Amino acid sequence: MQQRRLFVILTALFLSVLGFVGMTLVMQPPAASAHAFVIGSDPVDGSTISKVPSAVHIFFNSSISPLSSAHVYSIQNGNLVEINATPASIASSNTRELTIPLKSPDTQPQGSYEVTWTAVANDDGQTTFGIIGFNVGFSGTGLSGTPILGPSSSNSLTDIRALNTISLLSIGWEWLVFIALTLWIGILVMERLLLPGTEHSAELLTRTRKQTSSLEWLCLAALIFGEFVTLVLRVVRLSQANNVQFAPAALWSFAIQTNYGLLWLIRMILLIVAVALLYWTNQQEQLKKAALASEAIQHKTRSGPLRQQTTQDIPAGQTNTSNHSMPEQLEDATNTPAQPQSYTTLWLLLAGLIAFIQALASNAAQTLQPHLSAIMFDWLNLIAQGIWFGCLVYLGYALLPLLSGIEQNHNAEMLVAVLRRATPFLLTGIGIFLVGDLFLSEASIYNAPQWFTDPYGITLVIQQLILAVILFLSLYTLFILRPRLTRQVFLLPVVNVEMPTRRSRKSALSQTRRHLKQIVNLQIWLSVAILLCAALLSFFAPPIVFPDINYAATTQPTSPTSPQTKQLGDLSVTLQMTPGRIGQSNTVIVMLNDSTGKAVTDAQVQLTTNMQAMDMGIDHASIKGGNAVYSATFDQRTAFNMTGLWTINVQIQRAGQPSVQGNFQVTLSP
Repeated sequence: MQQRRLFVILTALFLSVLGFVGMTLVMQPPAASAHAFVIGSDPVDGSTISKVPSAVHIFFNSSISPLSSAHVYSIQNGNLVEINATPASIASSNTRELTIPLKSPDTQPQGSYEVTWTAVANDDGQTTFGIIGFNVGFSGTGLSGTPILGPSSSNSLTDIRALNTISLLSIGWEWLVFIALTLWIGILVMERLLLPGTEHSAELLTRTRKQTSSLEWLCLAALIFGEFVTLVLRVVRLSQANNVQFAPAALWSFAIQTNYGLLWLIRMILLIVAVALLYWTNQQEQLKKAALASEAIQHKTRSGPLRQQTTQDIPAGQTNTSNHSMPEQLEDATNTPAQPQSYTTLWLLLAGLIAFIQALASNAAQTLQPHLSAIMFDWLNLIAQGIWFGCLVYLGYALLPLLSGIEQNHNAEMLVAVLRRATPFLLTGIGIFLVGDLFLSEASIYNAPQWFTDPYGITLVIQQLILAVILFLSLYTLFILRPRLTRQVFLLPVVNVEMPTRRSRKSALSQTRRHLKQIVNLQIWLSVAILLCAALLSFFAPPIVFPDINYAATTQPTSPTSPQTKQLGDLSVTLQMTPGRIGQSNTVIVMLNDSTGKAVTDAQVQLTTNMQAMDMGIDHASIKGGNAVYSATFDQRTAFNMTGLWTINVQIQRAGQPSVQGNFQVTLSP
């Protein structure tokens, strides 16, 4: 049965890896987009335009919170003069766009302008900031040389990723949350799934529960306190970016105005429920122990006279063993621990929900497309690392010290039974963790130099190296040390107690157990280092992927887009867009001709627009026939609202004819 279970697990892991490799061969790795970084702006960062726009638009790689802000300044005589007409707001049609209306744009002077922005990512609650600069007519700052066009200079990455006091505290507390969650899941798995199925499980649970009960309380307390401190530090970081004093009222605003804050509230509620459940179950078990003890005392009291009479009737030379049974029953009743097997399904459901809510606010939720796959992989990673690392901690600091007395044979037998039962669980956790980690890591780095130049890539390399070491040690423990320990335990009772061979085998068993404890302790410290790397990765975020746009070309004044003609089925389709500029309502004109050159007037044309380099939101327009020219005007707020290359999908439907479609590409200028 054990071999069959192991074969099924290894087969499932092999198929998972095979499926992952096959998926990466046929799918392009998606771009990473954790935190909220600027990937575009209108006007373009570093550009020179002819007149002051009515509004400045900033585009981010992920959704931002209403807590985000921006200020536009005109640089006049070396002074910054703010020209915001109203506070910055998120565009109604795009949660990744921040719009800053400007007051009296026609009266603003020529020269240099500066935009300072602060963004709060809606999903992970992290604060980013930076500066965007553009010129109107000429550079008012007297800067010479070729300007850097595009968003690559818009983010203050050095300051965002600086390891200052607040950053180090944020990393440290997130590390504590990872440790507490991992250890708590490990305790639940060991005490509610593994230990109840081993030999002498009742005795083993009784002895270990005395040590781990307080540890479970500590884990839940650390999770609650760590989550609270993490939220406070996020608000402090936002306050520092905005140069304002920290206010306790800002905590509530942060909690209700970001997805991260709402998920934080749900996590806190679930953790409080877990604490209440732990308290209630402990109270129930205490009442149960008291009832058992009271029943034992009453039984002893009722049987007192009968025992005295029976004792007087016992012949000389015989022993009354009943005198020892009642004290032993009383001692067993008073020493009965809380039974962790109760409410197992509810406990595992709570742990799974808390880990799932944690995954919703992680980098993976923003990094990968589709989001559901990313969230599921990250959630399984959290569960798997709890099974793998948490069980190692439980084994190293609870079971092995408790079963250190090798003079009692059954202690070593219990350790072997635990390791034998834990092997399939650990292998499953290891396999899931490795597959998920491979999938999530690959999508975060999109070119080789980033592994050694970007802080995220460097941290990821260190984590993978540590992971390789702990993987080797875990496999060594399960496939070399465990069989060796099993053989030594089974061979020890074969030899007579007085023979030297037994003493040598006992010494070898003791040495193997010491070696096992050393290897397990080393794995525990390595797993703590991996969790530290996970906290650092959450802080740094994956490298930014900027849209592949030639900003030098898009900043030059251009005429309306030239007509483009394509053959779609038996139709010749001509498309033109005017005026071909952002900040204005653009009209798309389509003309259709059949194979004889005759204009087609009875078709229905569907137009769909989106930006090629990034998702700026899809807009649709439907044009019915009746005229030789099919035209549709798109609102500047919903389409063509950023400089760069846009794709227009044209779908044509005629009565009695098959539908045809094709794509046209147009480049918008300021």
